Amino acid sequence: MTAPAPREMIGIGHHGLAMRPTETGDESFVRHLFKTARAESLAVAGLPPAALDSLLEQQFRAQSAGYAAQFPDAVSLLIVRRDEPIGRLILHCTAQRWHIVDIVLLPAERGHGLGTEVIDALEAIARQRGVVALTLSVLATNPDAHRFYLRRGFAETGQAGAAHIAMKKDLA
Repeated sequence: MTAPAPREMIGIGHHGLAMRPTETGDESFVRHLFKTARAESLAVAGLPPAALDSLLEQQFRAQSAGYAAQFPDAVSLLIVRRDEPIGRLILHCTAQRWHIVDIVLLPAERGHGLGTEVIDALEAIARQRGVVALTLSVLATNPDAHRFYLRRGFAETGQAGAAHIAMKKDLA
């Protein structure tokens, strides 16, 4: 049994944010979001632009296929501000737990409290639907995200594979 995941437009906070289900026409934004977010970390490799774009495209396809295989019934939501997409959230929902598979904002949107609003709204919706925990895994090499989740009340629960830290926030 699953607790119903958000499948409708949901208003968030006071920055004009909302979440809505991802639609077929959103694929180009989702691809752009992935490439923009990942390009920063790969820029140090000094690859020519065409090679970097090719690598990012391969990684995008691999991530998309991996998420689809591991979480086939996950819900993909676009994070929008005044109808303009600025991020994405993928959730895998069961009756007791909602797992944040992926959450990403455009680099220019980070550091302004928007991620906090999204996580707080997600927590409120989960509580309303009787979910007892939010879980996620964060890259061990992403200390900023790790600190962010600790500040939001998540606690480490162990390793999630070789490169990730498993985290959980109890809602009950």
